[in-house]
Amino acid sequence: MRMKPWQWAVIVTEATLLFGVLGALAWLLLLNSQGAVVANPAPLSQLATQAQLPTATPILTETPTPVPLALVTPLPTRTPQPTNTRVISRVTLNQGTIDQIEQQVIWLRDITPRATLSTEFLARDQIVDNSSKSYASNRAEAEKLIALYRALGLIPSGAQVTAEALVKTTSSNIAGYYDPQSKHLYVVSDLENLNAEDKATVAHEYTHALQDQQFDLGKYQSRMLTTDMRLAMMALPEGDATLVMAMYLYGNVSPVEWQYMAYRAAFSAGPIITATDVSTRAIQISIFPYLQGEQFVFKLWQDGKGWAQVNHAYADPPLSTSLILHPERYLTGHATPVPVTLPDLGPTLGKDWKLAIKADTLGEFVTGIHLDEFLNDARRSAQAADGWEGDSFWLWQAPDGRRVFAWQIAWDTPRDVGEFSDAYSALLQKRVGSGLAVEREDATVHWYSSEAGSGLIIRRTGEQTLVLWGPDKATVEKMMAVFK
Repeated sequence: MRMKPWQWAVIVTEATLLFGVLGALAWLLLLNSQGAVVANPAPLSQLATQAQLPTATPILTETPTPVPLALVTPLPTRTPQPTNTRVISRVTLNQGTIDQIEQQVIWLRDITPRATLSTEFLARDQIVDNSSKSYASNRAEAEKLIALYRALGLIPSGAQVTAEALVKTTSSNIAGYYDPQSKHLYVVSDLENLNAEDKATVAHEYTHALQDQQFDLGKYQSRMLTTDMRLAMMALPEGDATLVMAMYLYGNVSPVEWQYMAYRAAFSAGPIITATDVSTRAIQISIFPYLQGEQFVFKLWQDGKGWAQVNHAYADPPLSTSLILHPERYLTGHATPVPVTLPDLGPTLGKDWKLAIKADTLGEFVTGIHLDEFLNDARRSAQAADGWEGDSFWLWQAPDGRRVFAWQIAWDTPRDVGEFSDAYSALLQKRVGSGLAVEREDATVHWYSSEAGSGLIIRRTGEQTLVLWGPDKATVEKMMAVFK
């Protein structure tokens, strides 16, 4: 399997499905169902909302609390059949179950398939090996992600995070994926028969296959140009598939299976990121298309037109995470993000600095994540990021690891400018840490320095703010001269 960068990025996101989204759904549905299995999906729309995070605080703040062992009854580990005794292939063995899942998904999603789908099983070691080999030629994508996380403070200074480690850790947690190129659905499992988690994976990924047949996911994904646009646009197909998965699970999983999934999720949540020294808030970015995407899709589905409204969104997709976080803005005549431009600081910085990220857009959601990493206040961070209308972000790196970034954000109102400026001023003070020196602090500029670096935020005219960060005061002064 050779995958393009965007295809691998989709698979990376899929890695959070099994113990993140699926685990949360399992535990919440277990609590609400009280042991009852309901075959009729009529009340599923109500239950789907119960399986989401509170809408008042769209930014997650911490890793889910482990469920006490006394509350659940774990099932014995199922022992796979020895491979040397196989007579019937795993696909043939499970084809009847797969067919039933596909028919239920077709009915739940109210969509007509245009082609049959091939399902393949991969052992856990196969997906790790295949992912590592496929991504070897796309190392630059992983390096870019790591550079972005370092700039946002999601990777602490001095932490050794490599692309190889990130790929290996992530691929070892993949539950399954649909490949738009080969039109195959892959289930990653070492078990002979499909368990509840595998069935959920099939339901989720088969929904992706139906989306691809109807809306051409390859063409859809080729339009994703920035970090913000990618998260927003992926929230539609992933939220769509997650909602269908929740509907399928509610009518097809026994209480014992709910307990087992909740048990596994409680003690497995978070290892994907924490094992690589990346902040747990990076998990929030990974699962954004699933959790916030499900809320967005459910809001569209609830708006009176059902799946027709969701189907229409593929032709007119949300182009910013702001629209995902506030779906009413999408439904009431959404506007495209305000274009923001920044000058090239390369000539000013000099030849030792290399451009790592050019003209990326972070968006409302990632802005909130960046703030919360330092403020540790999800509500304030979300409020400070609300009112976002557009931004542009450039990042340069030196061979010795020093970083420089320039970030300009457009806001809806002067009040939004003030809220963000105050919050980011607090972020800068925490980021530079001990030995803080106040370079300038007045109504328009807050500038702080220490041995950890130098950063400033400027309130600019026209409801915009400018953020500059560098390794020292002299570098920031050189950047400031460009913007005067």
